[in-house]
Order: sequence, then structure tokens, then C-alpha cells
Amino acid sequence: MNRVSWHMRDVPRAERFAYWREAVCQSFLPLEPEDLSDNQFDGSIDGVGNASLQISRVRSVPAVIQRTRRGIGSFLDGSFYANLQLRGDAIVEQNGQTTIAHPGDIVLVDTNEPFSIRFERGCDLVCATIPNGSLRRHLDHVAKRPNVIRNAGVGRLTSSYLQTLQELSDELGLVDDLAGDQLSSLLVRAVSTQLGGEPTPSRHEATLRRILNFISDELDNPLLSAKLVSRELNLSRSTLFAILRDSNATFASHIRDRRLARCLAQIRDPRLADLAIGDIARKAGFANQETFTRAFKRRYGVAPGSFRTKDGA
Repeated sequence: MNRVSWHMRDVPRAERFAYWREAVCQSFLPLEPEDLSDNQFDGSIDGVGNASLQISRVRSVPAVIQRTRRGIGSFLDGSFYANLQLRGDAIVEQNGQTTIAHPGDIVLVDTNEPFSIRFERGCDLVCATIPNGSLRRHLDHVAKRPNVIRNAGVGRLTSSYLQTLQELSDELGLVDDLAGDQLSSLLVRAVSTQLGGEPTPSRHEATLRRILNFISDELDNPLLSAKLVSRELNLSRSTLFAILRDSNATFASHIRDRRLARCLAQIRDPRLADLAIGDIARKAGFANQETFTRAFKRRYGVAPGSFRTKDGA
């Protein structure tokens, strides 16, 4: 498991916010913090995790954390942040919604879209970084996803589960893949029940889920093709393409983006630093490293080798 720890005990006060900015970007994604503490900044981040799930305890004096279009750029890794408020309130803005989260609530934000979280009295929270996967496949079809999950019903169960993961972080490496799947499932159920119950999916939605789940299961299969999906799911190619098109994706682009996201997570995983990038690409289903490198550069703006060097610096 990869561990991070950023504390300010020995950092001069005049340099603390710059240190915080670096800590946030190194621990998470390119984010843009803002100091609300009148130059009295203090904060800490303690995290543990890997490509499957990262759990971090974050504390700070009054501040803002935001992700802007400029900051996002071409870097879209598909992850979500699920922040359990332990103390203090948070004012959350995303997708045209502004919501106040109270202690016990979970702030749920999509890192592919701009957001702002404002902590006017400081923050103490547990942040789960959930990589691209089943959570996105389910939430992408929710028309008005709330950016705060309330501490009631399934939301309360989800909050308790997330806090337990943080308290047992030393043992997280034993169950990180299982914990990531369970947390994603709880978040999906909490969102659906908060919106008024989980509706019965239409035949179109059910077929889309079957398609996406099958592709996810076969993602590392180099023979994955429209013909294979159509045969295994008993669909015509025209139906397959039409259903994906209605969800703003093509068959080829969906598979490419999912494979690239998987490769990115593995390239960033320090446990896999000795694994050749070509092997990562092949195991993800890319036919050869040249095809992978071209696709990676188009998606993320840098060659995969440069990205690993940058993250490992």
C-alpha cells in the first residue's frame, strides 16, 4: 500500500499554504486550494491506498478546495471523491447545485467536472478516492445526482462504513479491492434511495448495463470486439451500437477510454513501478505498445513514461 503524510510542524508559517497546495496536488489530483485563514494556515493529510481505493484523513483551517476547467485540462481519470464530514460544514458546488454538508454527511463529487468545496470553519474529513469503474457506470445514468449524501438510512450505513475503513487503514491492503467495490455499491444505493428509491430500469437501461458489465469483465481480453459482445449477449451489432450511441459513446471509444484509465491507475501505482509500461498496456488489452502510447498521449497530453516519472518524482 502507498502511504502519504503531509504535516506542517516544521514548515515556516509564510510557506505553509504553498506547502499545502503541493500536498493536495500530490495526494489527489491537480486541485486549486484557496486560503481563508488570514495567513494563519495549518493542515495535514494522512493517506493510504493504491489503484483500487485510497483513504485519506484531511484536516485544515478555513479553506476552499476547487477543480476548474483549466485545472482539469485533458486530465480526466474518471475518479470520484467521497468525503465524510467528521467536523464542520462544507458548502459544495457542482453541476449547478449548491448544497451544505453537515457532520456525518458524505460529499460526492465527480473529478471529471468542475467543483468547489468551501470550509468556512475549517475541515476534518475522510476522503475516499474511488477510481473509474462501477461507480461511474451507475452514476452516469442518474439525471440529477446529489452532491451530498445525507446521514440517514443507507447514507448513514455508508458513512459508518467509510469511517471504519479509515479507522482500520493499517489493514486496508488486505481488502482494498473488496472494500472499493462495497463502498461503490453503498454509494450507488444511497444516491438512489435519497432520490426516492431505485426505479426499475427500462429495457434499454437494463441492456446498457449488461453491455457495460460484460465489457468491464472482458476489458483485458485482446479479442474483445463488437462481434464478441453481440454474440455473448444475443444482440445485433446495430442494437449494440445504437444503445451505446444513446449514452454518448461509441463501442471503440468506450473500450479505449476504460483501458486507458486502467493503465493510468497502474502506471501511478508505486507497487507496479518495476512493471514495464508495455506489459501494463498488453495486460489491459492493447494490441501493442505503439498503439497504446499514441492513444495515451491523445488522452492525457503526455507520454506514459513521462507520466510515471512525474508521479514518481
